[in-house]
Amino acid sequence: MTSPQNPWQQGGYPPGGTPSGGFPQQYPQGGYQPHPQQNPFAAPPVSAQEIGVLPRPMTVEVAFWIAVVIPLIATVLSVVSYLMLQGYVNDSMVSSGSDSTDIDEQISSVVNGVLLIMFIVLTVIYLILTALWILFGFKMRVGRNWARITLTVFACVWALSGVIGLIQGGTLTTSGSLGDLELPGSYYAMSYAQSGLSLLAMAAFVTLVFLKPSNWYFQAANRH
Repeated sequence: MTSPQNPWQQGGYPPGGTPSGGFPQQYPQGGYQPHPQQNPFAAPPVSAQEIGVLPRPMTVEVAFWIAVVIPLIATVLSVVSYLMLQGYVNDSMVSSGSDSTDIDEQISSVVNGVLLIMFIVLTVIYLILTALWILFGFKMRVGRNWARITLTVFACVWALSGVIGLIQGGTLTTSGSLGDLELPGSYYAMSYAQSGLSLLAMAAFVTLVFLKPSNWYFQAANRH
């Protein structure tokens, strides 16, 4: 029989006991109940910074390297081409030195001066354009759509110049300051290689930056 003062005296369960007759559950002092054991094989939590990083598609990555490498190669080919041309002109003038007159020497100095000016101007232009391509390439790589549009305009102009170079057969014709001097075949081969490389690289660049993965990447980057 139980008493109103202690209803658990007979037939009941003491506080903390279990209906199955087991031992009462023990808790640390302060009433703290431990959490369930975590899975030791679970992946670590992802930080907020890692969640905000957009996965860069391969199309944008390849286009970035085209924007960095091809202008550097074009600059080197341009320098080599004009050095080759200047060396050929100098050798041609030296080979005809026995029959040369004062007029021929004046023409030779004028030709060398024109070639030197062309070499300096074109090299500076190539270096400036190369720096812009690399700078905008890094901006495009992180998802800047304005950089993609700017480089697309550059690529179209460069591709057009490549087509003109292939049609003309070289970046410098014999009807200019060189008079009737016949240029070597190596110079034309270098010019064709430079124009063809520019055309193919720029066509690949424009195609890559406007494929579906690239469009999704730039759209997602603009929303961040």
